[in-house]
Amino acid sequence: MIKISDAELEVMKVIWDKEKATSVEIIGGLPDVTWNYNTIRTLIKRLLVKGAIEITKKEGKTYTYRATIAKEDYKVDVVRKLLKKLYRDSFSELVLQYCESGEVTESEMKQIAKEMNNIANQK
Repeated sequence: MIKISDAELEVMKVIWDKEKATSVEIIGGLPDVTWNYNTIRTLIKRLLVKGAIEITKKEGKTYTYRATIAKEDYKVDVVRKLLKKLYRDSFSELVLQYCESGEVTESEMKQIAKEMNNIANQK
């Protein structure tokens, strides 16, 4: 999977949410960042070079971009790498540590258990 920096990921999130986006739409989708236009253009260029996005349309100087990697596939890959790096490939160790940290409510734990049972019963 393509390695994406944290800054590039912010651009990817906008493109994933919009499915296709111009640089102006990407800038509009990043209201909480203080990057200037050139910084965002540089991030877009890096993502193009990496193959994470592609140009789908060109009208004059305006390009429309779309992601070449699915958001869900990227998320699974990031979690897989995290599991390997910090949890010896143990998903249960990750979940248990997070639950024990107090970050997950009892209600959320019950919902997770319910969903996991549903998935297990479907297999």
